[in-house]
Amino acid sequence: MGKHNDHMKPMGMIIPHFQDGTYFYEKGIEAYRAKNIQKATRYLDRAVQLDPTELAFLAQFAVILTDQGDYYRSNDCLKKIVELDLDEEMTESYFFLAANYLNLGLFEHARKEALFYIEKEPDGEFLEEVEELLEILQEDDELFAEAESFLIRYELASHELEKQNFDTAITYFSDLIKEEPTYWMAHIRLAEAYYGAGNIAVAISTLENMLKKEDSITARSHLMIYLFEIGETKQVDNLVKTLSNVWSIDYEHCYQVAVCFGKVGEHELAYNELGRLQRKGFNETGNFIYHLAVASFYTGRIEKATKLWEKLAIVGNADAITNLNFFQEGKLTQPSYDFSGMYQSV
Repeated sequence: MGKHNDHMKPMGMIIPHFQDGTYFYEKGIEAYRAKNIQKATRYLDRAVQLDPTELAFLAQFAVILTDQGDYYRSNDCLKKIVELDLDEEMTESYFFLAANYLNLGLFEHARKEALFYIEKEPDGEFLEEVEELLEILQEDDELFAEAESFLIRYELASHELEKQNFDTAITYFSDLIKEEPTYWMAHIRLAEAYYGAGNIAVAISTLENMLKKEDSITARSHLMIYLFEIGETKQVDNLVKTLSNVWSIDYEHCYQVAVCFGKVGEHELAYNELGRLQRKGFNETGNFIYHLAVASFYTGRIEKATKLWEKLAIVGNADAITNLNFFQEGKLTQPSYDFSGMYQSV
């Protein structure tokens, strides 16, 4: 750590503090029209943060989140519109909610929102699409209902985990595993819940037991972090060695492993993997840029880390601004791979 801070100098940077949501909204629309989706997402996210009751901001942010398959966050925006839209000028929100629920496999929710739309707009612009959606839902009601039941409970459990209601999440995931013992992601999420609740030993045994039955990059990555937390360096080294030799075509897996490398102090491995993903054009979300900045910092690439954090600071990322302010003041800093505003599951 110390050697990296030795390279730092006060940089005299000026961090812009735009307070106007309209500015970020217009920048977001401009980026969206230029098909720069990642940049558009960051700007619109910031616009909504600054003015969370502006319906136009929420609507545009919902659209771009849907385009990226982030249906849950999109629905969060749409629900807020429904809540705020007292004059019911944006009833199409019900249709978009229904479409998102359909994509998530939450069919009863989709049906309910579709019927709401017809009730509100019997001659509405999206009536034909809503009727087609309802026809799809009627094709196999029984199968849909069965699938929805498990999916809803899994999503509820995940939601409790993200809210850090760990005891509830443990109960929910345990029940799901009794019902579907080979639904391996539920085992991994259960281990996360135990870890969040402070029961690292059970989190480790949960993953070790699972890995005896099913290999999983995600499970091994999480296990590496849990073992690192309790100082099991020999086992951590073994996992680092095996994971560093894993080649996956799934970029999300590679990203996950890279961040886990960083969390156990293997910053060069983290940097190399994140850099490779960047060269491959992996999506440059705020999370990704932040993690690449942290890995750059710990591998002595201070200028690169600074530029990346400056990029995030422009859209108001508080952690990036904090790190830059430390630089500016010449203070020692030790940036974390976690940052506020998200529940980091890797």
